[in-house]
Amino acid sequence: MNLLRTMLNCLRFLTLGLLLSLLSCTPSLSKKHLLVIGDSNGAGKGWVYALQETRGGGPLVNTALGGNTVGFNWRNKLEYNSLENLTSYLRKGYAQMGKIDEVLISLGTNDCKVEFADRHPEIILNAATLVTRTRAFFTERGQEVPRIVLISPPPAGQNTAVSDEFQGVSACVSQLTGQLRELATKEGLCFVDLQQNPGAKALAFSDDGIHFSSAGYELMAEAILKECY
Repeated sequence: MNLLRTMLNCLRFLTLGLLLSLLSCTPSLSKKHLLVIGDSNGAGKGWVYALQETRGGGPLVNTALGGNTVGFNWRNKLEYNSLENLTSYLRKGYAQMGKIDEVLISLGTNDCKVEFADRHPEIILNAATLVTRTRAFFTERGQEVPRIVLISPPPAGQNTAVSDEFQGVSACVSQLTGQLRELATKEGLCFVDLQQNPGAKALAFSDDGIHFSSAGYELMAEAILKECY
């Protein structure tokens, strides 16, 4: 009995030691090197700023740009096309941080603009290509592929609440979110559905149905942390 008890105690210590070892090998969120690809809702003091505040800072490169799309040339300019600029985003992340642990992608609202109405079916195809090219950037260099977090567009206001260029945006981003969820499932990505959480309540913190106050962005940051961290 004493021998059995000793063996069980040893097993408990070994199990505890293994668990502590595994935990120590997993960096805390504040130490992870994050690269963000997004639009105006991620730029400035948007949801990325709120996320940084919540996680207590840490290495981050935020390439979010107002007007950014998944794969369209807004105003006929390549600078707003994430597919065209993906390599420069990733290189910037490496140059500034030395490594990239996670890539957070949050795009789609601008792709739903009226000027791209006849190309809306292309949005999800472009999103899939963005994920494929992100992975290829690392595999082609023999590097470990970072974790990719796919974030849906936030909820958007109805036509009466948004400007002329965003007419129909609410239905468009809602449909796109369902497609992005399917893409994330297929590719094994962590997915954040901002249409569900924070959902419509975030619009209480929006004056134009597209952008949000700090309180709205804090809700989005909380949702991202809850779903993927």
